[in-house]
Formats: sequence, structure tokens, C-alpha cells
Amino acid sequence: MNLDISTLIRKGKKQFLRFIRRFHVILFVVSVASALAVVIIILNAAVIRSGEDDGYTSSSANTAFDQATINRIKNLKTRDQADDQLDLSGRSNPFVE
Repeated sequence: MNLDISTLIRKGKKQFLRFIRRFHVILFVVSVASALAVVIIILNAAVIRSGEDDGYTSSSANTAFDQATINRIKNLKTRDQADDQLDLSGRSNPFVE
């Protein structure tokens, strides 16, 4: 065995580069598909975990309106009841020359 280590490294490097040149498209497609599969699995696990009940209860359970809001809602009128004309005297039309 007269082959020294540098010759073995050069041959191994040459074979590796030949393999990469020959199958670079296939390697790219396989790596992209694998990455997409991993992302889908991770997102699926996140969606499944988000639906589980973890025992957390929100501290802001106040769903009541204040009295001022209730009064403003009661004062609203329907389209049929609105008989007031809008005062447009202070407004100007920017499209009129």
C-alpha cells in the first residue's frame, strides 16, 4: 500500500464532488421536501396543542357595559326614525371648481 493519506483525501474529495454534481437536483428536491414536511409536522403539533385546555382562566371576565354606553345605544334611531337633516353649511365639496 503505497497510497499516502493526501492521495486518499484527494480521491475521496473528487468522488464526493462527482456525486454532488451528478445528483445536486435530486438532493435539493429531497432536502426542500424534507424541510416542508418538518414545518408541517411542527405547525400541526402547535395547532393540536392550542386546542387543548390547559386550565388557564382569564382574569378579565367583565362583559358588562357601563351605563353611559347603554344610554347611547338606547338613543340610537333606526333609518325610518331619522328625520333630522344634516347641517352641511360648514363643509365644502373639494371636487367643485
